[in-house]
Amino acid sequence: MRVTNTMMVNNLNRNIAGNLVRMDALQNQMSTGRKFAHISDDPIALIYSQAARNTMTRIVNFQRSVQTAGDWLMQAEDGIMDMQRTMQDLYAATLDASTDAKGIGDESDKRNIAPVIAQLRDNILDNLNITLGNRFMFGGHNTPGDPAETIDDKTTRPFTIERGNLHFNGFNISQFDGIPSAIFNNLFSSANPPSQVEIDDAFAGTGFNPEDFGIVDEFGVDTGNAAIMHRLMNDTPTLAVGPGSNMPITVNGIDLALFMTPGVDENGVPLVDSNGNRVMVMRNLWNVADDLYEKVNSGAPANEIDVSIRPLQDAQNYLLTKAAEIGGRVRRLEMLEARYEQSMINFERIRSEAEDVDFAETLMHFKMAEAVYQAALSAGARIIQPTLMDFLR
Repeated sequence: MRVTNTMMVNNLNRNIAGNLVRMDALQNQMSTGRKFAHISDDPIALIYSQAARNTMTRIVNFQRSVQTAGDWLMQAEDGIMDMQRTMQDLYAATLDASTDAKGIGDESDKRNIAPVIAQLRDNILDNLNITLGNRFMFGGHNTPGDPAETIDDKTTRPFTIERGNLHFNGFNISQFDGIPSAIFNNLFSSANPPSQVEIDDAFAGTGFNPEDFGIVDEFGVDTGNAAIMHRLMNDTPTLAVGPGSNMPITVNGIDLALFMTPGVDENGVPLVDSNGNRVMVMRNLWNVADDLYEKVNSGAPANEIDVSIRPLQDAQNYLLTKAAEIGGRVRRLEMLEARYEQSMINFERIRSEAEDVDFAETLMHFKMAEAVYQAALSAGARIIQPTLMDFLR
């Protein structure tokens, strides 16, 4: 076939344009640092890149949740350990008051111990209402606002004292003092709140009347207190610290305030069941301290004061158990944080491999494309330079 000058010029322009397109693509890669500018450039790499970015976004959100959960747990642990130290001081005050009651110490010292016990008792209430920002640590979802602005409004605090009884979010939990722990756990640890029949069956033959604990009113009408108690005991804030993994970031208020201790009657005689085993009963932290204060302040004999020793010891052990439980969660958060940091490194590598250019390799390809382009221009200059007159000459 006959090749004309026009055909050669057209092919030259087309080839030069192709060289320019390749150089432009390489130049864009070096300028932006990305392998592709459009989906059509590399669809597979784009899929890997977007998947890695989406995963990294979720990991960042989980890392923030882990940080928030850690702040909550550390604050909750501080409050619990402060209560544990308060119980230790109350235990020491009990020994001092018991010693004075036995006539070994000065009677005036015993009178001076009562105000100290009152302050320690009030410190327990302050720690039960401890906050992080405007959130109560042990108040469940009771978040009325900044407690600094409502410090005089007792209704905004989860734990309040009404007529000598400890209330949690308006519900009297002191009414459960002295209830056998087996009955308490069976009624309120299940997935569903107990019915009136279950409540009556639980207290049957125990010597306890459900009416004494506010389960039903004086007319035998169910007041719904059992359902309220069940809901409050399952009211604990949680955070998503992983895919499908929610962690409690504090301790339930009722679960923290109520603990088990061997029961005694009004004379300090241990309660036993039909098999001769000690009966464990429910007590709450504030009432134990308040009972001790009332005994010391009224000048009770040593045997009555000594009754408070065992509940105080059990309260200390219980609070240490709760602190250890929080410590386990903090350890889990530390492992999650380390895992998320490693995952961020791995997915950043995947993203980089999918979309980031290798500058050395790209520069090499650009130099090759530039050499080809320069050669094409040089060859084109020789092709289109001669004219018809040059040919006829």
